[in-house]
Amino acid sequence: MKFIKSLLLSVSFVGLLMCGNKTIAQTRIGDTGVTFDNSKNDANYPFMKEWQKAGVKNGIPSRNSLVVKKEIKPTDSDGIQEAIDSLDTGGKTSVILLKEGEYNIDKPITIKSNVVLRGENQEAVKLNVTIRSNGSNDKKTFIFKESKNSGIEDLSMEYIPKKDVTIYDDKNVNRNKYCGDKCFGNNPEGLKDMYVTFVRIDSKSKNCWVDNCIFKNSGSDPIEIMGNNNTFRGNFVDACFNKGGGGNGYYDIRGDYNLIAYERVRRIRHFTIQLGAKYNVVINCDLEVDVNFHNDDDGFNLVEKNKIKSEQWRSWGAFASGGSSYGHRKPGENNIIFNNDVSGKNNSSQFGGSDKVFVFDQYSKPRVLRNSAPTGGTFYPAILNDSSLSSDDVEANIDSSKILAYPNPFTSEINLVNTEFGEQISIYSIDGKLLKSITVDNSGVNKINLINFKSGVYFLKSKIRTQKIIKN
Repeated sequence: MKFIKSLLLSVSFVGLLMCGNKTIAQTRIGDTGVTFDNSKNDANYPFMKEWQKAGVKNGIPSRNSLVVKKEIKPTDSDGIQEAIDSLDTGGKTSVILLKEGEYNIDKPITIKSNVVLRGENQEAVKLNVTIRSNGSNDKKTFIFKESKNSGIEDLSMEYIPKKDVTIYDDKNVNRNKYCGDKCFGNNPEGLKDMYVTFVRIDSKSKNCWVDNCIFKNSGSDPIEIMGNNNTFRGNFVDACFNKGGGGNGYYDIRGDYNLIAYERVRRIRHFTIQLGAKYNVVINCDLEVDVNFHNDDDGFNLVEKNKIKSEQWRSWGAFASGGSSYGHRKPGENNIIFNNDVSGKNNSSQFGGSDKVFVFDQYSKPRVLRNSAPTGGTFYPAILNDSSLSSDDVEANIDSSKILAYPNPFTSEINLVNTEFGEQISIYSIDGKLLKSITVDNSGVNKINLINFKSGVYFLKSKIRTQKIIKN
């Protein structure tokens, strides 16, 4: 009976977000309509206003604001490329909708300006990448080539080797011991043809985006961002075949004014900011990988309000740089690190928290820049639309001891908090149907994988509370 009352209260709360049949969308960083509170600017950091320019100009267009001009069923690379090349956009950003099913991506695909590839459903639209490429001629699955106002949304990609290959990482090795070349090597099981990147935005592309996608088991780099003013948001990057030396297995940021928000990244070599990168913003991400100011960035990059963890099986702490002995140049000036939840190898937790501002302008690790927060409490004072509800708005106005799970909204996984050993946690649909139950196995954070759940509203119930959660 208690649960029924709680569920009714939650449904009533959802009703407040409805107007007729129209749902008031949640505004997130990177959306159209996000503005900034410049009263929070700190005179000690005159460059902080530049970070407001990061990402797609005017934000990622909402899903319902763009016209679907073409739909295609499962096909191969030629079929997708033909759909892109033949689409008459009329100079306006237009959508090609990929219907549910599996697609054989056997050749690189070029995204032209004003084209958005959108999956009908993130989990149900799966692109199986079978491109082969050696290390001297690495290929890109998708390349934004001199593209403007283009995007990829709501789909999944996985690299498929020509034979079964085991990827060694924290799924199958001791998490508390350095793994070495077994995990961080190239050409696993002798396969030398998997040097394939999932997405590259070239240096002449601008105002492009990748939103709410899954990138599983990339051949080499999952992401390469060479252009300016692009947004990567809400994507899940998980694992990589080639993550040895030579620049493999990177989430690679090299351009300027790019916005990286709500990303979940794990089991790759590095999350890198390097080679001329400037005025990029990394915010609200969940990174189980080192943030590496790898080689000769141009400084003035912001890393704020992220969860960053690099465990013992990896070689690096949560923050790292390239080494001078390898020909890497040191990080640039004013790379600001603030208000991150940091843990892992090499006493990484010392670089977390909101009581100090760190700067990464030297080899090896950040240093304390100031022993106080910026005057406005943030370097990225985004204002989320007052007519909508965001997870940040909710969390700012409730007792954190009552939170049952985060992040919320989520893409693939949620983390349980404030639970007890042996407690049962249940997930219900909005109409009260039980979908999943687990038992808490310890008193710390527990992860629940909900990658197969469809986008929508669910209710998470413990023995003393119920929380509404939203799957993007």
